[in-house]
Amino acid sequence: MPSISHLLSQPTWRNIGLGLTTTFFALGALSLIRPITAAAALGVYPTTPEGHTINQKSMTFLGIRDVAVANSLFWLHARGQTKETGVLMCSWVLVCVTDTWVAVEGLKERGDKGGIVVLVVGAVITAVTGLGLLGL
Repeated sequence: MPSISHLLSQPTWRNIGLGLTTTFFALGALSLIRPITAAAALGVYPTTPEGHTINQKSMTFLGIRDVAVANSLFWLHARGQTKETGVLMCSWVLVCVTDTWVAVEGLKERGDKGGIVVLVVGAVITAVTGLGLLGL
């Protein structure tokens, strides 16, 4: 059975990885700059002053996490370390799956199946990109 990496050339996988890395950075920056908007995308709507404070802190935590991994991925990409980038992307799938699992409850409450689909597709894209970068 042919591997995923043979579907596209290695430079193409690297460019897809760079695009995904940029997406991680942008999502992290959104969480840092507009925490209410980022939280709403995950189905979280704080309704009390305390809820807003908790939301601000939580989204800051999530945002800096995404920015940190994006910086690591940018660094690996700049050095041409394709396999290492693939390992980190594949590891990041666990974060994507956990984010999806946590967000599903809030998104289900408001009937947002589209939001759930976006999160699942994001996890699959991250996994496939990681495998492509690894050459698997």
